[in-house]
This record gives sequence, structure tokens and C-alpha cells, in this order.
Amino acid sequence: MDSSKDMKISADIEMASPKDLEHVASKTMGDVIAIDGQDSTLLRKIDWRIVPIMFACYFLQFLDKVVINYANVMGLAQDLNLRGNDFSWMATAFFIGSAIAEFPQGYLLQKFPLAKVLGCNVMCWGICLCCSAAAQNFAGIVALRTLLGCFESVISPALVMSTSQWYTKREAGPRYGFWYCGLGAGQILGGLISFAAQHGARNASFSGWRIMMVAVGAFNICIAVIVLVFLPDSVDGARFLSEDEKAAIRRKLILDQGGNGAKVFRPASLGEIFLDLQVWLLLLLTILTVIPSGVITTFSATLIRGFGYDSKQAALLNMPSGVVSIVSTLMGTLAILRGFPRWLGIVVLLVPTVIGAGLMSFIAQDNQPGKLAGIYLINFIVAPLAIIYSWVGANTAGYTKRVAANAVVAIGFAIANIIGPQTFQAQDAPDYLPAKITIFAVAGAAMLVSVLLRLLYGFRNRSNVRIRQVQLAEFAASGLAVEETDAMQDLTDRQNPAFVYVY
Repeated sequence: MDSSKDMKISADIEMASPKDLEHVASKTMGDVIAIDGQDSTLLRKIDWRIVPIMFACYFLQFLDKVVINYANVMGLAQDLNLRGNDFSWMATAFFIGSAIAEFPQGYLLQKFPLAKVLGCNVMCWGICLCCSAAAQNFAGIVALRTLLGCFESVISPALVMSTSQWYTKREAGPRYGFWYCGLGAGQILGGLISFAAQHGARNASFSGWRIMMVAVGAFNICIAVIVLVFLPDSVDGARFLSEDEKAAIRRKLILDQGGNGAKVFRPASLGEIFLDLQVWLLLLLTILTVIPSGVITTFSATLIRGFGYDSKQAALLNMPSGVVSIVSTLMGTLAILRGFPRWLGIVVLLVPTVIGAGLMSFIAQDNQPGKLAGIYLINFIVAPLAIIYSWVGANTAGYTKRVAANAVVAIGFAIANIIGPQTFQAQDAPDYLPAKITIFAVAGAAMLVSVLLRLLYGFRNRSNVRIRQVQLAEFAASGLAVEETDAMQDLTDRQNPAFVYVY
């Protein structure tokens, strides 16, 4: 780095106020490390290789969840002789398996190459979904759904870890949003698959929902092969990058202080998880935002059918929910890229959810357009989870702590999805009013927790802002080699007094 760039970095840092620090730390520093203007070219090169594969994985894991939603209106309950709350427990079994497997999956991500762990799990859950087509009773489908949850528990920790090892905090935001749009794509394509399978079923012994399970499972297996072959485990293992490009990425991430250190298990970093207030607040925020999402994911087609539509119409009418999910996610992540506060973005996205819950709960049962509008608006609730993922990736440093924090948030996701389906009880049919009121309560509480996180991050940043400025200035001026800063890279956010939280 030449002296003129050094002077510019130092000047930017010295002039930075606490309010502007995140901008200086991410945008300005990300810009000045570009090699002769090639940084955007390198970003595009990484984007085209990494992000589509992550999108496909997230799309498939959500599609695997939502097929049960559609299978329920395609005759699954009748074929398997489900009674009472059996379907709710079948949906819950998936997330019990997911919660149990989170920390073992985190250990695998810590111990073995990331892409290989992800690819093997995608292969296993594809096989498991194909086997679900052979289920003949409640016990069989519950066992398979529990196994499926164990395999799919890897998805959010793996994708968050993968994103954070390629991009700075500022760059990562829209990438989280893009692969998270796989959720909305799963809702849309799931409706089409359900509609087609209902028309394609001619043999009563192999009904439409079984055809759907086999088709989606086989597609999973194909994507698993792509993950294993084409997704790099790390920057160092990326064969599509030159050595200079790899060095540029490593240097940029060090300047960003993302905490992407060596994959070495550090017990102290793991213990810090239980003492860090931000982790507990992120866990609580995840639970509160995902409970409504879990309700809609599992029961939206059932609710739409309860409005007086048949199963084919319910499949098609659920597709706009996916469009709402994609649009709200992209709006949220792009707003954050342009400097909109993350905490306020969550609050804003929760407002349509509250309105949607009101429409579903309190307008006349025969008002079908109003009820449908309520379901569509509630799907705004899925967008805050992308912001939570970006918060975990940006605000937890040190490889061990980040893996553990991602596992904790994923457990929160599973807990919420255990709670959500259980709010739907057979005795509450067809209105399911307690479940709808639950959406009101948790959305309001999530707004409060988002504000608390903003206050916590602001408090922590005020105490270390000048240390951060001095450290960045010294690094930029000294031209330190990447290998000389590896130790610094594996400090946790609480161990590094110069760490800056984004909010």
C-alpha cells in the first residue's frame, strides 16, 4: 500500500466520530484495499461461484419443510391415518431433531471442511425425503421427519460461516439476503409442485404427495453433488482464485476485523457464549420472529383451504406468500446496505406482520380476500431472520465462538418451530384463534428485543471507538503481512477491545 493511501486511511480514521465508525470500518476500509480498482471484479467472481450454491441449499431446505404443508392438503393425513394433533406433532418432530443436532453439527463444522460437511448433509436429507414417500403410518413419518431435522440443522450455521469467510460485514449483508430468498422461492415452487403432483397422481397406491416427496428428494441429491464438487471449503482452498486474489481477500477481512481465525477449538471462546448478553438477546429475537414464520410455513395451505378453497386452489393461492418473502427480504437487506439501521429494519418489517395477524384474526370468516391478505402480510415476518443471520456473522468474532453462536441461533429457530405448530390445536379448528393471537404477542415482543440489542451494541461501541481508530491506522500504515495478524483474527468480539458492533 503506497504512502498516499496510508495518509488517506489515517485521515479518515482520525476524523471519524462514534456515529460514523461503522461506515469508516466497513465501507471506507473495504474501498481502499481494492487492488488497482479490481475489488469489484473479484467480488463478482466470488458471487457467481459461491452465492448461487448457497441459495440452492437454503431453497431446498425450506422446500423440504414446506412440502409437508402441501402434502397435508394432498391427502397425507388420510393415507397415514393421522388423528387429532398428529400432524402438529409430525411438524414438531422435525424441529426436535434439528435442536438436538445443532451442537453436533457445529462440532463437525469446526472439525472438518465446511463444504464437505454441508454437501454430505444435503445428500442425507435428500435420501431421507425420498424415503418419506414410503411411510405408511404416523410412527414412520415422524421417525423420518426427525432424521430430516437432524440433517438440515447444519444449514444456517454452515451458510453464515461460509458467507462471513468471503465477505466483509458490509459486503455480507446483501449476500445473506440473496441466499435467504431461497425461502420465498421454496414457497413459490412448492405451490407449483403441489399443484402438478395433484394433477399427476393416477395410482391410488402412490398418491400425489408421495410423488412430490420423491421428486424433491431426488433434486436434493443432485444439488448435494454440486456442493461437494464446486463449493470451496475456504478461501485458501478456492481453485478458481489466484494467490494474489486470495491474499487480497484475507487482507480485506483482517482490516474488517471479522474474526475469521484458524479452525482451532478454543474452550474459552465456547464458554463466552453463555456469558454474552448479545447471544441471549439474539436467541430470544430468533424465537420471537420465527414462531409466526413456523405457523405460516406449516399451516398456511391448511388455513387457506379453511377459507373455502380446494387443495389445488390452496396450493396456488399460497404462492404469493413466497413473493412477499422475497420482496421483503430484498427490501430489508438493500436498505441496510444503504445505511438503514438493522434494528429499525426489523421493527419496520414486523409492522405488516401485526396488521396481517389482525386481518386473519378479527375480520369476518367469509371475507376471503381479507383473510388471504392477512396471510400474505404475515410473511413479512420471514425477512428479519436474514438480518439476524447477518448480525450473528458480523457481531460474533473468533471461529469457535461464531460456530457456537450460529448453533445457538439455529436452536432458537428450532425451538420457535416447535412452539409454533403446537399453537394449532385440533379443538381450535377452524379459526385457530389462539395461534393467530400468538402472532400478535410475539411480533410486539420482537420489536422490544430489537431495540434492546441496539442499545447494547451502542453502549459497547462507545467504550472502544478510539482504540479501533488507532489500531486501524497502525495496521494501514505498517503494511503488516497477513500471516502476522492471524492471531488477532481469532480473538472473539469480547476479547478484542477494538471490535466494532454493527447495528
